[in-house]
Amino acid sequence: MQRIYNRATILIIAILASVSLLPVDSYAQSTGAAQGIQLSPSIIELNAERGGIYTLTVEVTNITAGDLDYAVSVNDFTSKDETGSPKVLRDSRLPKQISVRTWVTPSVSEFHLDARKNKTVEFRVVVPMDAEPGGHYGVLDFSGSDTSIKRTGVGLTASAGTLLLVKVDGIIEEDASVASFYAVNNGKESNFFENSPVSFITRVENTGNIHIKPFGTIVLKNMFGSVVASIPVNKAQSNVLPGSIRRFDNVYDGYMIGHYTATVTLGYGSQGQVIMASTSFWVIPYKLIVTILLVVSLMIFILRRIQIAYNKRVIKKYKNAQQKNDTEENKN
Repeated sequence: MQRIYNRATILIIAILASVSLLPVDSYAQSTGAAQGIQLSPSIIELNAERGGIYTLTVEVTNITAGDLDYAVSVNDFTSKDETGSPKVLRDSRLPKQISVRTWVTPSVSEFHLDARKNKTVEFRVVVPMDAEPGGHYGVLDFSGSDTSIKRTGVGLTASAGTLLLVKVDGIIEEDASVASFYAVNNGKESNFFENSPVSFITRVENTGNIHIKPFGTIVLKNMFGSVVASIPVNKAQSNVLPGSIRRFDNVYDGYMIGHYTATVTLGYGSQGQVIMASTSFWVIPYKLIVTILLVVSLMIFILRRIQIAYNKRVIKKYKNAQQKNDTEENKN
């Protein structure tokens, strides 16, 4: 059964000025020309059976003002880092039991598109009988180049891909944990803040054999146990691939002072599994407190000086009056 997500077309504009006959392996933007490739869908999720044969389609649109020649390829991919960015494994030599690259064949390897035109490209997926159960990941890659590059070796190229997430039937292991959850101050883990905003880092580790979409909330409570905020985590429903850790960043920016506890609760998987973690921290505006204490201390000091001066003046006035009375009594 095929499920295609992100029906809304995602525009991927990627330009690289090339001065070589070698293929370009970069995604970039050019400010000098409106070059680009539009693909729909951007992600395909396929629930597959071992031995199954499936047909997928991708619509490619040349959104540029000039004609482009396209090359089509299929590659495996994995997570590049904790941001979830894909790392394309070009010309990978993975075993066929796990390599999507060996399962997928495009209907065409090259084609031409006039400016502002589109074309639907089919991909035939043949899942081997000995495919390992769980998740397998590939990218349906399209590289477009200016028609002049073949003649001169100089031109503009653009590249984009549709991600393919295949779930092969069998023993599926959905297992994840919160690798770490903490508050961040100036890019570093901290339990002390002068003021808000406070950033939270949630790192989810997938130890299963299938991709997951953890989602949930961070509940923030103050020192009295009252809920200050409920912050959604992974609203975009991003995937965490097997054998990887993905980081989710959240920020709370509100008035804060005192001790706080933050608890992240995430659900994932087909059985509604739940994972949790907590952290606590202090928010103390010490600079403001020190300033207030200094002002109060200065005011106390000034008031005491005024009081001392006033007392001295009263005593002096009293002594002068007493001395005057004594002088008058002696005269009498």
